[in-house]
Amino acid sequence: MVVRAANRDEDDELIMLGMAEYEDGSGNSLIFIVSREGEQDVELEMDAYCIVRETQATTYGGVTACELASGRLTVHFTEEAAGELDVRPVLRMDLQLDDRGVGLVRSGLREILSSGCRDERPRLSGL
Repeated sequence: MVVRAANRDEDDELIMLGMAEYEDGSGNSLIFIVSREGEQDVELEMDAYCIVRETQATTYGGVTACELASGRLTVHFTEEAAGELDVRPVLRMDLQLDDRGVGLVRSGLREILSSGCRDERPRLSGL
């Protein structure tokens, strides 16, 4: 997958990071979403974040590792999460973004994937 657009949005309840194949937001896309009520989710032993594809396929949690290096983002999913999203367990994305866009991806994923139960957080590298 090639990522040519990235955007972060937030309100009082959610933080969202969207990445899309085309600059107009079309094509393959992934949206990472976390609730600002994350502490409550941890207490209830719920996954703190979800991931939604352009097809509306959704998974809750399921990232085991996430690496950003040399303009490439690699996300490792559990088999279950990969199946729910209809992606391979290791998804590689070439980031064709300017420095600001790469910064949004880096900081957004670090914040979103660092939420939830400590023992279920993915290994992060380069974020």
